[in-house]
Amino acid sequence: MDRPDPREIDKKARRTIIQASFARETEVFIEIEDLKTEPLHVHHLYGVKDLDFAHADAALDEPVSVEFVLDHKDKDLRLGGTLQTSVKYKCARCLRESSRRLATSFDLLYMPQPSPSVDQEIELKYDDMQIGFYDGVRFDVDLMVLEQIELALPMKFICQEACKGLCVNCGADLNESPCLCKASDIDSRLAVLREFRKKMDQ
Repeated sequence: MDRPDPREIDKKARRTIIQASFARETEVFIEIEDLKTEPLHVHHLYGVKDLDFAHADAALDEPVSVEFVLDHKDKDLRLGGTLQTSVKYKCARCLRESSRRLATSFDLLYMPQPSPSVDQEIELKYDDMQIGFYDGVRFDVDLMVLEQIELALPMKFICQEACKGLCVNCGADLNESPCLCKASDIDSRLAVLREFRKKMDQ
């Protein structure tokens, strides 16, 4: 997809993208009734504090850049675009702080929240697409961006595949140097934990 130049978005399209001040610094959404027949090109840069990103193991490390094109048929929305940012986290093995670039693309369909009677029909019709729902009045761009960040995160944060982690007995960082613990020094009560950790790291 060609990246749109935000300067080329016409004034009518700009009015469709609303930024309002609420509890956080800005809230970005799109008024559905203001959409035109032509695709809407959006490029937005979120500051680190602009999004309510809350994750137990990670935090935003730099602004979030999102670009997408929105097409619509009535109130059915089709969004295709890209998202880029960076997150900081603690390695699950050695507990060192690290950062990771996130870059993801998306192709999404959003529809007004259906009644229970049409759920099955929608599932069959769009079985191969990622479908989301919204209230049919305005589209919450912030929520979509947060969902894409969450989906781009790894299941487990590690600084590198070869990370050796910490000694389960003395806590030494095994990436720096081997510890002085011998296999016989390890508390037998930790043996089960050690084996479980090995399985988790595989």
